[in-house]
Amino acid sequence: MIRKLVVALLIGAVCLLGVTPAFAKWWTTLQEYESVTGNKIEEFSEAPEFRVKVAGGELPPIEERLPEEPLVIEPVEEIGTYGGTLYTQMASAGAWYPTTQFGYEPLLMLSRTVDKVEPNIAKGWEFSKDGKTLTLHLRKGMKWSDGKPFTADDIVFWWEDVILNDELTPVKPKEWMPAGELMKVKKVDDNTIQYQFASPYWSIIYQLSSVTQKGAQNYSFLPKHALREYHIKYNPKADELAQEEDYDYWWQLFNYKATYNTSMRRAGIPALDPWIMKERTADGAAFERNPYYWKIDTAGNQLPYIDKIRGIVVTDLELRVMNAITGKINFEPVLFEGNLDKYPLFKENEEQGGYRTLLLKNPWTAMALYGFNQNYDEDPVLGKILRNVKFRQALSLGINRDEINEMLFFGKGIPCQATIESSASFYEEEWGKSYAAYDPTQANRLLDEIGLKEGKDGYRLMPNGETLTLMVYLTAEGSKTPLTVTELVKNHWEALGVKVDIKTVGWTYLWEFIRANKAPVSVWIMDGFMGLPFVMNRGVWYGTGGASEFFCPKWKTWWTTEGQEGDEPPEAIKRIFSLADELPFASEEETNSMAKEICSFYAENLYYIGNVAHAPGVLVVANNLRNIDAVNNWGGHSVGGSRFMLAEQLFFKK
Repeated sequence: MIRKLVVALLIGAVCLLGVTPAFAKWWTTLQEYESVTGNKIEEFSEAPEFRVKVAGGELPPIEERLPEEPLVIEPVEEIGTYGGTLYTQMASAGAWYPTTQFGYEPLLMLSRTVDKVEPNIAKGWEFSKDGKTLTLHLRKGMKWSDGKPFTADDIVFWWEDVILNDELTPVKPKEWMPAGELMKVKKVDDNTIQYQFASPYWSIIYQLSSVTQKGAQNYSFLPKHALREYHIKYNPKADELAQEEDYDYWWQLFNYKATYNTSMRRAGIPALDPWIMKERTADGAAFERNPYYWKIDTAGNQLPYIDKIRGIVVTDLELRVMNAITGKINFEPVLFEGNLDKYPLFKENEEQGGYRTLLLKNPWTAMALYGFNQNYDEDPVLGKILRNVKFRQALSLGINRDEINEMLFFGKGIPCQATIESSASFYEEEWGKSYAAYDPTQANRLLDEIGLKEGKDGYRLMPNGETLTLMVYLTAEGSKTPLTVTELVKNHWEALGVKVDIKTVGWTYLWEFIRANKAPVSVWIMDGFMGLPFVMNRGVWYGTGGASEFFCPKWKTWWTTEGQEGDEPPEAIKRIFSLADELPFASEEETNSMAKEICSFYAENLYYIGNVAHAPGVLVVANNLRNIDAVNNWGGHSVGGSRFMLAEQLFFKK
C-alpha cells in the first residue's frame, strides 16, 4: 500500500521536474534595471528594526548604506514583507548548511542553469584581447556588514598579504598559476582590480564564480580593516596578540580569524552576505540580517526580507523528520535529498504541520559513490586486491542497479556508472554504461580469475587464506541515502562471496579515516559533477581539486605538496592529475579534449563505482514561506545553494 501511494504521488510530482522553472529575475545594477524596464525606483525602504536604529543614530540612512549601483531582484512570486526567523536543521556543528544556503556571496556567480558566468559582487568584467588580463569592476560605495567600505584594497590584501605570504600560504594555489606562474593582482582604483597572467586564462571567471571554492570570502578577498591587527606586517606585536589567545605564532591566529568558508566562519568578522553569523555553538548557528546588504527588490526594498536564520544541530535523522512534519522548523533544504521513502510521510502530514512538500531535481550522478583506496596498506594483501581492476569490475557488475532504483527511488533515478552529468559538453554515453550492467555470472568469473576462492562459509578467501572482508566507511549525517543504498549493495556483493562490514561514522570522522589512509572503501554521494564545476574544481573527484582522497589519499598528498609528503603516484595518475590541474587554464576546445581523457580513464579503471543517478530529492517548507525558487538542487551540493535559490528574496507571508 505504501509503495503504491508513493508511486501515485511521484507520478504527478516528478513530472513537475520537467517543467521549465520560473526563476526570479535580476538586473546587474539599479541603472540597468531602470534602463531595461523603463521603471524608476524613486526611494528605498528598509526593515523596521533598521528604521529604528537610523532614528536613534545607530545606523546611517538606507541611502548611505546601499552602494550607488545595487543589484536589483524581481522576486519569483511577489514583493515580500520584512520579519520572521527561519529555522532549519544542521547535521552537525560543522555542517555546510545553513551557511551555503543562506549566504556566501562570490565575486561573480554561475547562472541558474549552471552554464555561464554572471555579475554578482562585481558588477562586470572584461578581458584583454590576448586573454592575459582580466579587469573586474566593483560596485561603488559597497560596504562590509560593519559599514566599512569594500574596495579593491580587500582583494589586494588577500593576494599580497595572504597568498604571497609564505607563512600563511606555504603552498601556492594552482588556480592562480596559469602556465605555472603566479598571477599578478593590481589595484587600478578603489573600484577596479586587474588580474594579470603569464598565459591566457579565460576560465578564471569560473573560479571567481565558485561559491564553495575560489570566488568567495577567504578565497579571493578578505576584510583588510578587520584582519590587519592580526598580521605581522601591520602589527609588530601580532605574535604577542596570538600568544594571548593561546597560539604560538601570529599566522595561526590570523588563519583562525580569517577562516570563512562553507562549513566554518567566525562571528565578529564582517562579510558581504545577506545574513551575518552572530554565534556558533555545538547546538547550532545564529545569523542576523546584514544592515549593509547591497541588493534591493524592484520596489526599492533592501534585501533580505527575513530577520534571522537559526540553524539547529539535530544529528538523529528520525528526529529531523519529526521536526519537519510537526512544523518545528520551516525550511528543510538538504537533509532529505534522495530519501524518497519519507515522501508519503511528509505528504500525509502537510496540513497538520503547516508545510508543503516539493521535489527537487537532484544533480548527484551517484546516489552512493564507492571509492576504492589504491593506497590502502594496513592490510597489504587486501590493498593489492583493491588495486586489481578486475576486482573492481567484478564488484560493479555485481550491483543490481535496477533493483536499487526501484526499491529506494521508485524507478525515478537513472541506473548507471558514476561519471559526469550528461549535460556536460564533453559527455560520452559509454561512460555511464561502463561495467554497469548487472552480470553476476561475469562478476564471479572475474573473482575466480584473480584467485579469490570460496571458503567453507561461502565467503571468498584472500591469497593468505583469510576471509576477504571489505570495510566500507560512510556517514549518515545530512542524508541517509548512502547508507540505505549500501545496505542493498552489501547484499549484492555478499552474493558474490565478498563479505562486507559497514562502518557508519560522523562526517568529520569519515574524513579523518580517509585522510589517515584507514578506509579501504569509503562512501559519499557524487556531487559537483556538472560541466563547469568539473572544470573549475580541477575534476573534483577525478582530479586534485576536490575529493580524490576517497581513492588515493597518499597520491593526492604527494601531488599537492609537490612530493614533500605522501606517496608518488604511477605515471598514469600523474598524467590525469596534470590534466585536471590544467583544466581551468585551457581553451574550450582543449578543455573538452582533456576532460574526455580524464573521464574515459576513470570509466575504464573504476576507482569509483556508482549505481543510480539523479533520483529526486525532497524539500519541506512552511506554507507561509514564499518566493521559494529552489525548483531544483543544481546548486545545493555542487557550487553553493544560496546563489541558486536567491535566499535573500524569501519571506514569511502574513
